[in-house]
Amino acid sequence: MKLNLKKVSILFISLFVICSSAIPARIHNVDNDEHLHLRAYTNEIQKRHEPFKIIQTDYFKPFVHLPFTNKPVTRYYQLTLKKVKLSPDGFERTVWSVNGQYPAPIIRANKGDRMIINVENKFGDPAAVHWHGVFQHGTNWYDGVPGQTQCPIPNDVSFIYNFTTGDQHGTFWYHSHFMAQYADGLRGALIVHDPDDPYLKEYDYEYVITLSDWHHRTTGEILPNFISPTYTGKRPVPDSPLLSGRGRYNCNGAPDGSKCKPNAPLAVYNVKKNKKYRFRIINSAADAFFIFSIDEHKLKLIESEGIYIKPTIIEKLPINVGQRYSVIVNADQPIGKYWIRATIDKRCVLINNATINFNSSIDWNGLGILKYEGSKNDKPKSKEFPENFKICRDPDPKHLKTLQPVTKYDGNVSDFFNITVKFQREGDGIVKAVMNNSSFIPQFNDPTINKIIRHIPPDELPKEQNSLIFDNKNGIVEIALWNNNTDEHPFHMHGHVFGVMFVGEKNEYPDEKKYDKKNPVIRDNVTVPGFGYLVIRFIADNPGIWAFHCHIEWHVELGMVLQLVELPSILMNETIPNDASSLCFKNDYQKKRNPTTPFHNRERMFNPVIINEIRRDINKIR
Repeated sequence: MKLNLKKVSILFISLFVICSSAIPARIHNVDNDEHLHLRAYTNEIQKRHEPFKIIQTDYFKPFVHLPFTNKPVTRYYQLTLKKVKLSPDGFERTVWSVNGQYPAPIIRANKGDRMIINVENKFGDPAAVHWHGVFQHGTNWYDGVPGQTQCPIPNDVSFIYNFTTGDQHGTFWYHSHFMAQYADGLRGALIVHDPDDPYLKEYDYEYVITLSDWHHRTTGEILPNFISPTYTGKRPVPDSPLLSGRGRYNCNGAPDGSKCKPNAPLAVYNVKKNKKYRFRIINSAADAFFIFSIDEHKLKLIESEGIYIKPTIIEKLPINVGQRYSVIVNADQPIGKYWIRATIDKRCVLINNATINFNSSIDWNGLGILKYEGSKNDKPKSKEFPENFKICRDPDPKHLKTLQPVTKYDGNVSDFFNITVKFQREGDGIVKAVMNNSSFIPQFNDPTINKIIRHIPPDELPKEQNSLIFDNKNGIVEIALWNNNTDEHPFHMHGHVFGVMFVGEKNEYPDEKKYDKKNPVIRDNVTVPGFGYLVIRFIADNPGIWAFHCHIEWHVELGMVLQLVELPSILMNETIPNDASSLCFKNDYQKKRNPTTPFHNRERMFNPVIINEIRRDINKIR
C-alpha cells in the first residue's frame, strides 16, 4: 500500500531526531578548522595505495581456514555500498547491497589480525556498519552505531573502520546500524579463524549459512506505517525466509505488474561422502526466530557466539535474531539429497488483521538442500527430525556449557541496574518501546562518545538516551531485566560477552540462590521470555559507549535500546581519530526544520527528521 504523505502530514520519527540548538551545551558541530574533513582524509589514504581488496563471496562454496601466520597480519577490505536490483526469492526489488551482492561478502581474518575496511557509501542514504560481536577494545568509535559511537557516513563518502580481532575468534557478522537499513540488505558474515581451535581437526571444510527474513517492500515504506499514530498491528510480516540469500516465493501472491520469477533457485550445499563440515549459522534476520536442521543428519554443537562449548549432539537448533552457532555435520548418510530446514517459527509471531503484510503469501518453511557428490538430480525425500526443544526459547543451557567453567562472575557486584521493558502509547499516539519508562532517542549529529570525550558529565546526558553509567574498573556489573510484555526479546550487548545468571518465565522471579555463577552460559545475545526475567553479569573492562538492545529491528526503531556508559573517567581521556570526528561535519541528512512541522517533544526541542529526507525510497514499491 502506498503512503500518502499529505494525509499523514510530514511524518517524523522520534527515533531519528537530531538535537537542535535549544540545548547548545549538548551539541558539538565539527568545523573545518578543528578536524580534517573526511573527504580529504579519504583521499590521503587512497594516495597511499593501500591494497584494499574488493571481495565477493559465493556462500555455496566450502572453504578451509585462512593460512595461519606466526604474527598477526593486517587485512585490507573494500566494501562498496550501493543499491542494485536483485531477486533473492524470485521477486525483484531494490537491495541495499555490499559490493553488489546479497548477503554481503564473507569477511575473514585470523585471531589477532588487524582489519582495515574501507566502506564507500553509494546508497544515496546515510549509513554505518556495526561489527556484531567484536569487542572493539580501544576502538569504541569504530563500533558503528550512529548516535552512540559515530555520526552516520554521508552519501558519496568513504570511511575506514580500523580495528583488531584481539583474542577473539569464532562466528560474527556485520550489518547496518542506521535505522532499519540492514533489513534491506546490508548484512554479511564475519569469520575469525583460530589456530588454537580445539575442534580444528574434527572437520574438513566450512560453510556459512545466514538466515534472514525478507520483505518485498523497503523499510522506507514499512517504517512510516509501522510508527504511525493510527497503527494498531503487530510487527510486519515478511514475505520469505532466506538461506544465505536464497528463498522461494509463491509468485501467485505477487502484486500485479511486479517482476516475480517462480521456482527461484534454492540454497544448495555440496558435500562429499564421509567428510565433516563445520556450518557457521548466523541469524541475521530483522525479526524472525528460526529453527534450523538438516534431515537425517545430527548437529554437533561446538560454538556459541565466539565461545567454544562442550560438544553436544542436537537434532534441531533454535536460533533467535543476532545469535550465531557452529555445528559439525558428518556426511555419513547414503549418497543423495537431504532437506536443510530453516523454518521461521510462526508460533513466535504475533499477527492481527491490522498487521503490515498480514496476508502475506509467505511459506514459513525455508528450505535448502544438502547435496552429496554423486547424487541424482531429483528432489530430496528425506525425513524431518521431530521437535525436542522449548518453542521460542534458546537451546537448553546444558547444550551451551563452556569447555572450562567460567567463574569470574562469582563475586561482589559493583554496579547493579534494574530494568523494566514494556510498550506504551505516548501522547503523540505512537506506540513506543520504553525501558524504565524511557524510549531511546539517538542524536545522530552528536554521538554520546563525542559528549563524553568533551568532558560532559555522564549524568547530564539527555534522559532519552537511556544511559547506564558505571565507573568501577574490572567491577562486576549486573543487569536484571523484567520483560513486562508478551513478546520474546533477543537482547544483544555490544563490546562484551556476559554470563547468563538467570532466565525465568512468567512468575518465575529472579532468586540469587538459583544464579549460575560457577558455570554460566557465556554469550552476547540472549532471549528473554514474554513476561519473563533475565539476569546477566559482565566485567567492566572495556571503556566505551556500548548498546544493549533487543535485536528485533522493529523494536529498535520503537526505542528498545539502552547505552552502557562504561568507565567514563577513562573514556574521557581518549582521542577520537580525525576521520571519525569528521563524520559529524555537515552530514548531508541534516535538513532545516519545516516551520509547520510540530515538535515531537517541546521540552527538549528536537528537530524532527522527516523520514523521506533520510530514506529516499519512501512511497516507492520496488
